[in-house]
Amino acid sequence: MTDFQTKAPGVHLEEIKAVGPIAGAGTSTAALIGTTREIAEADLGKPVAVTNWTAYVSRFGEFGTEPPTPTLPHAVRGFFQNGGTTAYIVPVQDMTGLGDALTALTRTLDVSMVCLPGITDAVLQKTVIDHCQEMGDRIAVLDGARDEAAPQNMEPVRTQREGLVTDRGFGALYWPWIRISDPGAPADEPALMSVPPSGHIAGVMARSDNERGVHKAPANEPVRGAVDLEVPLNDGEQAQLNNLGINALRVFPGSPPMVWGARALSNNTAWRFVNVRRLMAYISDSLLQGLRWATFEPNNTTLWKKLERTVTEFLTRVWQSGALFGETAAEAFYVKIDEELNPAPVRDLGQVFIEIGVAPTRPAEHVVIQLGLWSGGVRVNEG
Repeated sequence: MTDFQTKAPGVHLEEIKAVGPIAGAGTSTAALIGTTREIAEADLGKPVAVTNWTAYVSRFGEFGTEPPTPTLPHAVRGFFQNGGTTAYIVPVQDMTGLGDALTALTRTLDVSMVCLPGITDAVLQKTVIDHCQEMGDRIAVLDGARDEAAPQNMEPVRTQREGLVTDRGFGALYWPWIRISDPGAPADEPALMSVPPSGHIAGVMARSDNERGVHKAPANEPVRGAVDLEVPLNDGEQAQLNNLGINALRVFPGSPPMVWGARALSNNTAWRFVNVRRLMAYISDSLLQGLRWATFEPNNTTLWKKLERTVTEFLTRVWQSGALFGETAAEAFYVKIDEELNPAPVRDLGQVFIEIGVAPTRPAEHVVIQLGLWSGGVRVNEG
């Protein structure tokens, strides 16, 4: 505080710290759990941040050629190939270490996607979904089960899906596996190999977030590094998968393998789409981080007005980015903080409640074309 005894009488200007706008939380950091070629005892079960493929190799080794070949390195490389910039690697000896790995990730607050590359056991995958739901700010990106003897058989992934569906949609399942150039094959004898898609998909999500925003469905996007798919799906097969909330990868004429689904594993229509779940996680995480300044402030109407202004300003920016539906901000969201929500008994407990409602945009999953014949003002519709 300024010592006004040392100043001449008059009007004085003093700068004070003001409440700043809420900054958006990060959405493109992935955690990948699995076995690596090289594992230091000190790294087991602990998240290790890497920012490129070279950093991963120097810490955990490359692919290796002798079986069993770990799937994690291919997932990590696929993540960075597709636009990912930061990943936490959580090495485990085997899946008995999954619980410890997930516990460690509860302390890593910038994670927004969790992958378990190559693991298709529904019980283990459900453990990851439960972790994401408990944290509330991340989603499980999961690999669909496959029948190695008959890759086109969809029964394994159908059965797997039944054990993963929840009300709140904190998981997403992708199928089929992708085909990549085998990095272990001799240069004069190139070959392809099948790998799980989850690491690549997490990279696609990161790329889509950075280029368009978390509200854009991470679909109709190429999978970089994928040469082909283990199973080329037709429209009828994809329809079956889509109705089950399983996201298909497709190859169309003249295009590389594409992500062609944006469904979350939810039986609740409100949480049907991956981008809606991730947008809500982004909003809640941003608010949690951006409103910490209010902790221990006097719980009165002055605080309520500051909170209302700060939240409204943030959600207005979210709406202007195209993430919320409505011609006006009032149609896109509302913020309520008043004595009805915060009566004296609530205030006596040291609590303050803010009610927020948002209208997220949803992807145009089905674009319907009405094709007609037109001649001299007469139109005949086909559908």
